[in-house]
Amino acid sequence: MASVVVIAALACGVVEHPHEQQAIDHSGDFGPSGGATTTIPPGTGGSSTTGGSGTPVGGAFASGGRAGSGAVPTAGSGAVPTGGSGGTGTVGTGGSPPTATGGSASSGVTITLGGTNVPKEKAIAFIHIGHSNMYGEASSPSGSRAYHYTETNPHAFMYKVGSSPVLAKEPTAGGPGAGPGTALVKEAVALAPDYYFISLGYGQPSAYCSQFVPGGLYYDGLIAGPKAIKGRVTFGAIFIYLGITERHGTAADVNGFPDCINTLVTAIRKDVGEPNLPALMNDYEMEAKGEFVVGGAVYNAIYPQIQKTPSVVSNFALVSAATLAMQDDHHFNFDGQRTWAQRALKTMKDKGWFPWAP
Repeated sequence: MASVVVIAALACGVVEHPHEQQAIDHSGDFGPSGGATTTIPPGTGGSSTTGGSGTPVGGAFASGGRAGSGAVPTAGSGAVPTGGSGGTGTVGTGGSPPTATGGSASSGVTITLGGTNVPKEKAIAFIHIGHSNMYGEASSPSGSRAYHYTETNPHAFMYKVGSSPVLAKEPTAGGPGAGPGTALVKEAVALAPDYYFISLGYGQPSAYCSQFVPGGLYYDGLIAGPKAIKGRVTFGAIFIYLGITERHGTAADVNGFPDCINTLVTAIRKDVGEPNLPALMNDYEMEAKGEFVVGGAVYNAIYPQIQKTPSVVSNFALVSAATLAMQDDHHFNFDGQRTWAQRALKTMKDKGWFPWAP
């Protein structure tokens, strides 16, 4: 009977407060020394941040205005620099792993990725969260499977609490199929080959926004990876798939969607120490069919709320899902996931939120 009550409550949009979760020990995830060094010898890490004092400020983004401001790092902000010829690696002393060089490494902090000590400023982490499209449902077409499941890139990684970072391949956010995680980091490497990109993915089928915010069912799960790796990487962006699943909640979930996204993004930014971290979310799934078709009840309820979100959340952008290849009536297939990732990264570049490309 108790299980029936819980299921009924969730169906009505009532958020059950999560039960206490046992913390996963991540003390060994980054090697015997935590995967970080305190200093990088002069001459091996490139010059200090252009225009700055040589002391970086965690992430890459200066304070900015509202959505669409395209705020970019300014001189003296401690911004992650562009350029550099890094990625070649130089042999370290004392039997230590090689260190990726080029660009700035003024913090002296590194993370070991694939046997290479990568400066924090060159290790860019993407937080990506959301409903079933993020969790991963893509399983076709067969000709595109290898890109997501078997073809790895030596600069594209994924991290899960309780294990060391590994080369990215699906599933990155839960499974059973592919989400956008592998595509996001691999396409980012294509734009900035001297850098390393790390997927921090978390998805839940049919979940809606209020279940992801602090105090909801899933916040502890989605923030575990970012909190564990904090201080070892530069956070690059938050990518969100939400909107269409608000139908599983109440009218308040639908009408309060923009404010809920703001609450979620603000909480993540606070927990990773990046108050201006860019956030990008899918626009409505325009190729959806059946009950989700454009002009239908689901669309008419949530589409206006999605469009309001950039005016509520700072440093925020919507990424079009129009013309994306679909798996079924509302899930993207392999090609749709890759195309969306490419669009999201292009949006970042257009807004000045991707300072790592040459």
